[in-house]
Amino acid sequence: MNRQFLKAAVAGGDTRQVYLAEALGENGFLVKTYGLPKDPGHSQVKKTSSLREALEDADLIAAPVPFLKQGKIQGQEFSIDLTEENFLKYLKKGSLFCAGGIPEDFLKKAGEKGIQCFDYLKDPFTAMENTIATAEGAIAQAILRSPENLRGSICLVIGYGKCGRTLAGYLQNMFCRTMVWEKDREKAAQAKAAGLKILEERELPRALTLPAFLFQTAPCVVLKKDLLKYIRKDTCIIDIASLPGGLDYPAAKDLGLSPLHLPGIPGKYAPKASGEILASAAIRKLSESMQQEGLPWN
Repeated sequence: MNRQFLKAAVAGGDTRQVYLAEALGENGFLVKTYGLPKDPGHSQVKKTSSLREALEDADLIAAPVPFLKQGKIQGQEFSIDLTEENFLKYLKKGSLFCAGGIPEDFLKKAGEKGIQCFDYLKDPFTAMENTIATAEGAIAQAILRSPENLRGSICLVIGYGKCGRTLAGYLQNMFCRTMVWEKDREKAAQAKAAGLKILEERELPRALTLPAFLFQTAPCVVLKKDLLKYIRKDTCIIDIASLPGGLDYPAAKDLGLSPLHLPGIPGKYAPKASGEILASAAIRKLSESMQQEGLPWN
């Protein structure tokens, strides 16, 4: 099937969705949008006045990343009909629904309606590409918040998952003296193989007294009060974990620390690049689905 006959809907979300819609338009899709923070500037993209109008006949639907934020869909504050129930009501059978962090209940109901779902956050390629914006945003904020140079400084990265790996690599390339703490032995071995200083559990308390910059990337609360007490008050702490964050914030405040919580960095610091990454992932998934059904793709 020629892409010029395919229809897409982009509904809700942050500025990434604006660039995502434009990227879909560039790739030949007829795109309808609803509930975006601003109007995309592309001739193939049309703003609609309701979610129903946006979703009708859409082959590909791009919803926010994350889909839900504190129980609500991003964009719902100015588009009241932007709800899970309405998405399920108006999505057509056979369409592809893309979002980040799709709830299990939504996945089940969508499957029962014959709607295929694609979770960006579960796609390894998309997740790795987005770590670039995450790392750059975290470093940008660290530079802005600290009176010290990043180059040559002692940096500690907590966690060596996808984001931690990319961030530590950036710090290495900026000639930082970079340490990593990672509880998973396989990931720790990967960090060591990359030439990074790996900390054992027993070494962490002392190591926390050293860095000028501390980057918390683990998806759980690692830095509790018993560890926070070792961190200097002048250490720049950047926490990129999703809500509620990766450290004990009340304890940090009591200890005079000033951590900066930065969830959702790609949408804030590199929305164009991140939106184009999401568009590419959605197009790739739609292409795979159509080809599996024996439909041509060009």
